[in-house]
Amino acid sequence: MRFVVALLLVTAPWVFYGRGAETAYPPGADVATLTRDGSRVGPLEKLRVRGKFTVFDFYADWCAPCRAIDRRLRVIAGSRRDVAIRKLNVVSFESPLAEELGPDFEALPLLVVFDPAGKRTEIVGLDLERLDEALAAR
Repeated sequence: MRFVVALLLVTAPWVFYGRGAETAYPPGADVATLTRDGSRVGPLEKLRVRGKFTVFDFYADWCAPCRAIDRRLRVIAGSRRDVAIRKLNVVSFESPLAEELGPDFEALPLLVVFDPAGKRTEIVGLDLERLDEALAAR
């Protein structure tokens, strides 16, 4: 019985959210994956795109709320050319990237948004309203 429950917990996100159901970002969208394996990337300030809102999307494949954020980012990327999206797969809370984020990093999804002037906003959890607010501030 424990095996069945464990199997459901591990596979449920794929069953309900369909990993293969994800679509590509729209053509022309400014989207790049900075790490797929949880490796370190360095200071975000140096990686932001000047003159644009830059959204650093820290996610993990196993994180269901992260997929909801990804769906919203796809819509944003399709309608706004002033937004750059940078994807970072944390993989696990023990990865080098997680260590780089520091001891306060303990929840996903995590978004770090820089406005064009360099103002930084951190959004922890599935807070789509706060994401919209961060991208509206100008």
